[in-house]
Amino acid sequence: MLHAKCLPVLLYGVESCRLLVRDKRSLEFTVTRSFMKLFRTGSAAVVDECQKFFRFLPVTYQIDIRTAKFLQKFMTNDKSICRLFVKQAGTNLKKKFSGYGYVKSVYEMRIAADYVLWLSVEQRIVR
Repeated sequence: MLHAKCLPVLLYGVESCRLLVRDKRSLEFTVTRSFMKLFRTGSAAVVDECQKFFRFLPVTYQIDIRTAKFLQKFMTNDKSICRLFVKQAGTNLKKKFSGYGYVKSVYEMRIAADYVLWLSVEQRIVR
């Protein structure tokens, strides 16, 4: 429910503008507090584990994925005003992709984010 109803409202429009690190932390804090209320806990570690086991990507990853989708759609738009900024959009998209290794699509980016998430879960289980 949180992923389907609340998160789209919370993240509406973030893909179209540059966010500062503190803005992303603020959004992450809001999601963490929502999980704390949902699971009736005050522990950030418990919330972190719940998010991982429910495959809930951190807000930073979700923003990156949304931004990459937006940039891809923007680059394929035929409007003349959009064509003025295609080069800049392409540069920003490459920067987003490079942060996730050798990915070339939003789909690969999502898989890379899931992999990083599950890798941290496996490391905690092994310990």
